[in-house]
Amino acid sequence: MKKEVGDAFKGKTVLVTGGAGMIGSNLTQTLAKLDTKQVIILDDLSSSYEWNIPKGSKITFVKGSILDEQKLKLAFKKKPELVYHLAAHFANQNSVDHPETDLM
Repeated sequence: MKKEVGDAFKGKTVLVTGGAGMIGSNLTQTLAKLDTKQVIILDDLSSSYEWNIPKGSKITFVKGSILDEQKLKLAFKKKPELVYHLAAHFANQNSVDHPETDLM
């Protein structure tokens, strides 16, 4: 990764919703390797596994849904400066059938 890109994350706290999923886990692994202060992962593990979550002193995992106000408050308690919202249902039909839970 170019130094300029990595510098954008230096000393920052980053929240990744859906951080245990396919894209989210790869993003969190990359963020953990950078000079970030902390990486917070909020995931309900509905379509992923906890073993996808990278381990390390900079990683904080909050098990819960983005629809759970208490879990959101817990994740935002660390005051993230950047948020990657990757929590979503991966089936297109689910978006059509339940837009209220997919378009949050």
